Amino acid sequence: MDKTQEEFIKQLYIDMFYPLSAYAQSALGDKLLAEEAVQDTFRIACAKVDVLCASPNPEGWLVNTLKYVIQNTKRSRARLNSIVVTAMTYDRDVLGTCTDEIDPELIYASIVGEDNFKLLKRVALDGYSMKEAAYEQGISVETCKKRIQRTKKKIIELFEKNNK
Repeated sequence: MDKTQEEFIKQLYIDMFYPLSAYAQSALGDKLLAEEAVQDTFRIACAKVDVLCASPNPEGWLVNTLKYVIQNTKRSRARLNSIVVTAMTYDRDVLGTCTDEIDPELIYASIVGEDNFKLLKRVALDGYSMKEAAYEQGISVETCKKRIQRTKKKIIELFEKNNK
């Protein structure tokens, strides 16, 4: 990215951050999630700076990119929520036949680690943003995303193994 492109994006950020944040917040219903979505939008803008600069309407390009980021965020959160809810329901159905009451959270926490499962629950069930969950755990947002991704993968593998 050359200096003029950098200045162009900087000016767009100054001009568009608040309108984009307001739009994202109305779509996502959460201020921190909205902020993450806008940051992702500008990350994409930096990665595709040539396309952005060539656009006849850079502001519109940012809005359209934000729409896709919001759509992906909603999909990701719904998938994450579905995995956790399914895991909890599945274990209660299977384990409900036992005479001893076993908490499915203990099972998953022992498989994926208590901190990782807590992180997954915070984002999927409690509605925390990645930023909030990362702050609570004292880790970076990228580390938080990666840990959640690995935790989801382990739980899905466990489902697939148990459903064979």
